[in-house]
Amino acid sequence: MVAGSFLVVFLAVMIMVLVFSPIDQGVANLIPNFEPNEEQREWILKRDTPAASPTVSLDTDGDNDGDAKLPSSSGQQYMFIQCDEGGECCNGNALNCDLRLNEMAFATVHNANSARESSSALGYNHLFDLDRALVAGYRAINLDVCKCNGKIQFCHNFCDFGSRDATQVLLEIMKFLMNPDHLSEVVVLIFQFSTGNPTVEELYEVMQDVEGFTELMYVHPADSSEWPLMRDLVKGRSDPKRLVVFQYNGQDCSVASACAPLGINNYFSYTAETNFDFSSIEDMRNVEESCKITRGPKEGATFYGVNTFVTPPNEDAAAFVNALSFVRRRLNRCAAVAGLRPNFILVDFWSLGDVPYISQARNVALAEKKLRQWL
Repeated sequence: MVAGSFLVVFLAVMIMVLVFSPIDQGVANLIPNFEPNEEQREWILKRDTPAASPTVSLDTDGDNDGDAKLPSSSGQQYMFIQCDEGGECCNGNALNCDLRLNEMAFATVHNANSARESSSALGYNHLFDLDRALVAGYRAINLDVCKCNGKIQFCHNFCDFGSRDATQVLLEIMKFLMNPDHLSEVVVLIFQFSTGNPTVEELYEVMQDVEGFTELMYVHPADSSEWPLMRDLVKGRSDPKRLVVFQYNGQDCSVASACAPLGINNYFSYTAETNFDFSSIEDMRNVEESCKITRGPKEGATFYGVNTFVTPPNEDAAAFVNALSFVRRRLNRCAAVAGLRPNFILVDFWSLGDVPYISQARNVALAEKKLRQWL
């Protein structure tokens, strides 16, 4: 009886909060804030980077995509960085150095801020945080930018729902990039501007608070259609530019003077992308619909994003669509439908499946094909 009365009172309070407050503020009042204090921030910078699992070799013989004969690596990670010590290396393989940025395939963490490990939110997109995803071989990160109580943070549609402190996340990315074992790695950040009308300038101010972050950002010339070689981003004549930053749903960076010169580019000025609202695996199997371009330029795109997740996030579905057999087939079929080489392979539950494995196989195969053409 007492428990029943408590439940009625609790539900009544919940309804009053949501009715009499804006919905994001109502949720914020009920869910704790996960912003780190100074002691926690110090710990982030000092903690050890998690180690990857033993190496699984890449067999790139086979069809033009180089992945037809790859053994399944489902359920395990492999050592993504497979370069000779002291030798040239670009995103895990020396051959990638001869590819341009827009020729590369990137395993991409969709809604990377929403993880059970740190945000404890319902409806999370991932089990583990993005710093672990970077170690596993994911080289593109998608984050939702919010402005909550006057402060920039990463959240999942509502303030303090699936939220991460923006400075904390950027510190984790910077820690990965500056690890001596990762100085060959280029990371692409794709920011989706969301709740609270945050601006690009406000996000850039947060970036400036993280030492060395903006200095690593590549600024793409407005008058150039050619993207740099991976080798040039890594070495950069002693000035490496190993962060490539895109945004969408914010102000138009092609005309805003305070945007593109900072190294933040309009994602959909360069990227064609598939539909993102799949309710089932069957929706994705309908490749004529699931692979067609729904956002970004239908002609002249230099990047192609292939969304490979169901909504709402579903762990079982992710285990299936992230696996080698499904994702390989999906990438091949989407390439045929769109007439574009897939670059960003966006997935939920990054720790499941083979997405870094297949992205690296495709990169190595393309690099070997180009090398044979030069010989």
